[in-house]
Amino acid sequence: MESLTMKSLRSLFGIALISASCVAAPNTFAAEKAVIYQAFQSIQYLPLYVAMSEGLFTKHGLDVQKVTAGGGAQGVAAVIGGHADFSLQDPMTAVLANLKGASLVNVAMVVSGVPVWMVAPANSPIKSIDDLKDQTISAALPPSTSTYLLQNLLKSKGLSNVKLNTVAIGTEIAPVSAGRAAAAVLYQPQVEQALANGYKIVYDFAKQYDGVYAFSTIDTLKSTIQKRPQVVQGFVSAIADAEKLMQTSPQVAYRVAVAEFPSLDKSVVEAAVKRLLDQKIYPATPGISKAAFQTGLDLQVSIGNIKQGEVTYESAVDNSFAEKASAKP
Repeated sequence: MESLTMKSLRSLFGIALISASCVAAPNTFAAEKAVIYQAFQSIQYLPLYVAMSEGLFTKHGLDVQKVTAGGGAQGVAAVIGGHADFSLQDPMTAVLANLKGASLVNVAMVVSGVPVWMVAPANSPIKSIDDLKDQTISAALPPSTSTYLLQNLLKSKGLSNVKLNTVAIGTEIAPVSAGRAAAAVLYQPQVEQALANGYKIVYDFAKQYDGVYAFSTIDTLKSTIQKRPQVVQGFVSAIADAEKLMQTSPQVAYRVAVAEFPSLDKSVVEAAVKRLLDQKIYPATPGISKAAFQTGLDLQVSIGNIKQGEVTYESAVDNSFAEKASAKP
């Protein structure tokens, strides 16, 4: 028969084992895996990179894998085909897919303004849109929102005599350098690269929209929202944390951007991030407002991709996850 002392020791040892297992239990739960396809590796998508770099997805119980699709349509197709849980691109790409029978929903804002600027050489006589008459402008090959915005602007100004020289996205400055175009419409960080090489901004699309434009969003399937709402919430909450961190600690945004784009000059990257923050391109929260969505939708209607009244905000956006994420202190 065991002595009282031995029984006591065994009892204490058992309690210690139970206590240790209770402490360790949370670490035994594997993080939920999620895959996101991004249209491109883009400095505009910095909130996603900050969420990954700073462990914010892990904080919300997710193990996120990022894949670069090579285009918005490819990213959306990956979600529809079950290869990805989320995609990041122009929300209208998801809307257009829905018109063909898909069931995608936009759940979080990542780019909330228009990150597009028109530049020209410093010695150019072009100082504003009114000076573009009879000129040639370099722009990205469609489909590209920057080119659609340019076409819409020229139409609104009655500048039907302006010619477009469309080239691969990211190379829009080349025709200007070669003397085949008078100005170029660019995204970041090409804008800062051009400015560093003596160009000037002659039109600011970002200022025109002032952060009220659903330029790039996270979307997912309705079935994912129904079957895995905790994954959707975790993902959107991590994006919310990243966007808040970028606003309160810009140095984090600079650091992550420089790490994500090591082949670019550090000063160019930091200048691009600063401009994107200052001009409200990076949103403070992931909510997709009706006004921002409608602005993007209006552009698609104006160029004929979508018919008037064919799409509603309510059918394309679920803001509940963003609202819950933003409500947290």
